[in-house]
Amino acid sequence: MASSNPTLIFCPGAWYPPTAFEALAAHFPDHTTHTVAFPSIQNATSVQDLQPDIDALRTLVEQEASAGKEVVVISHSWSGLPVNSALDGLSKAERQAAGETGGVTKLIFISAFIPDVGESLIGAFGGVPPDWYNRDIPHSTRLQEANGTVSAVDPYSLFFHDVPDGEEWAKTLRPHAWATKTSPAISAAYTRIPSAYLLCENDRAIPLFVQQLMVEKARGKGAQITTEKIATGHSPWLVDPASVAAFVQRSLA
Repeated sequence: MASSNPTLIFCPGAWYPPTAFEALAAHFPDHTTHTVAFPSIQNATSVQDLQPDIDALRTLVEQEASAGKEVVVISHSWSGLPVNSALDGLSKAERQAAGETGGVTKLIFISAFIPDVGESLIGAFGGVPPDWYNRDIPHSTRLQEANGTVSAVDPYSLFFHDVPDGEEWAKTLRPHAWATKTSPAISAAYTRIPSAYLLCENDRAIPLFVQQLMVEKARGKGAQITTEKIATGHSPWLVDPASVAAFVQRSLA
């Protein structure tokens, strides 16, 4: 691997398995790649807030940065919450100022949430969960009997309607910890690290206008975000991995 090639860390959205990014990662054989296995998806019933997901990403970034590597974090959908909360002190600029090497040089968002500090995902929806959320609410009122998870109603139509084998991908989704929908972002990495955003024009889960509003709001806070558009739904790299890989490659330049 050429030393100039940054490590790529892929962060899947809510419900998605880490394997979802294999097709995209395969386009970067000269880069070290990792995909975060977020605890709130892998062990949904045991997660009570955003911290385990934040820790999972920080561990990977610290591992690569400590080896002197530049890091690019690629975030899809919900994962914008833990990603933007997890990178305090880990940008290349911050690490250089502390006399350390390596660090995050770029954030790449794919129809991802860009939250304000203190804003949760449900807060971004105006405090009302989307009507396609299917919460695991038991008949019993005993808290210990609640799994505390949420799934998507008809994930094929929401996330994979234009994906080859989309029905099969829908079956790979797992319940997600409800707590991660109500836990607030604790930082805003996008205000400190240059970013690129892939706007998904036919997204049924996060409509294009919502993506655009988040980008403009972030720019209003001083964020440096470039944008490109792709004519796909919510999972563009599963529709056209080569085009998304080309966008990532341009974003690395």
